[in-house]
Amino acid sequence: MMFLSTLLLLLMFVPLVASLAFMPYLTWETVSFGVSVSPEQYWSEPIRRLRRQYAAVSGGIYSLLLIACLLSVWNKDGNAQGVWFSVYIGLTIIFSTALYLVFYFRMKKIRPALPVASSAPTLLAVDTGFRRQKLALSGKWFLIHAGIIAASVALVLSQYAAIPDPVAMKFDFSGEVVRSATKSYRVVLFPNVMQVIMTILFGFVNWSIQHSKQQLQAADPERSLRQNVAFRRRWSVFTLASSLALILMFSFMQVNLIRPMDKNIITLVSMAVPVFIVLFALVLSFTTGQGGSRIGRGTAAATGTSTAPVPDDRYWKLGSIYFNPQDPSLFVEKRSGIGWTMNFANPLSWITLLGILAVIGWSAWLAK
Repeated sequence: MMFLSTLLLLLMFVPLVASLAFMPYLTWETVSFGVSVSPEQYWSEPIRRLRRQYAAVSGGIYSLLLIACLLSVWNKDGNAQGVWFSVYIGLTIIFSTALYLVFYFRMKKIRPALPVASSAPTLLAVDTGFRRQKLALSGKWFLIHAGIIAASVALVLSQYAAIPDPVAMKFDFSGEVVRSATKSYRVVLFPNVMQVIMTILFGFVNWSIQHSKQQLQAADPERSLRQNVAFRRRWSVFTLASSLALILMFSFMQVNLIRPMDKNIITLVSMAVPVFIVLFALVLSFTTGQGGSRIGRGTAAATGTSTAPVPDDRYWKLGSIYFNPQDPSLFVEKRSGIGWTMNFANPLSWITLLGILAVIGWSAWLAK
């Protein structure tokens, strides 16, 4: 059983390591480690070498951390496993942030010595009909989630007497129960509370995909528009599919409360869902790129460009934190990584962030 758990963990964390190590290859050709460059500079040998170095160093560090983590959790009880994985995730975040900053400052240092960019004009492309397109799935799709949640609540309430006491609350990677709680309505309905919270959060993410700022490449705006629309639609589908998988997983946990299943099945289902989400995200990242930049990239690189990138580095603190008081947008595409970030000069971004943190904190308190 431990072998199966280890295999599933590898299927989940190895793609994460790969996506972190190759992140510089997934950005637009006008950004390198959070710094604006021309496409000519992006494909120049010094920046190519910098990307290769980042992939090698980060891949090596993340791989060593993962191996150390797996060796640490082997044959440990559930509580110890949770501690070690928390340490692993924390160290990965720390090393990822530190490594990015090192290469960000290296990028800023070498940019003046790069081949001089063409003297083409700087243009900003805007499509006035952008918002009228279907950029994300309708929020009505999340009614499926609501239906599953309602059915799960009805099932638990109707079968409350059949649920054994105490109630299993936490399992280790071998499917063994490591924490239980006295049966109560609060305990048995806790998965439904989590389902509601996740539905709201994922619904908000889907909404932000539709309403985030349009960012088109002026060198080829029509092609850039197609890329960006495809990028948003694909990640909207991912948002719906991954949230639905999580909702179904919590409903499965409630069915297990009523009719306990074999621990192998519990482990397989509970770990297969995050594996599915991670692999789905990895495929999307490498086939689509940030903003759709990898869709037809080879052709674009060969044709070159007739415009220079918009010089907006002053609004990107450390190349990754967007702070532009003159921009009313709430959500913009990330410069580093895949997805969107907030304009922290907009007061609504802080209200949104505090609201999300409050919901997460409340969820953690309920889980105790």
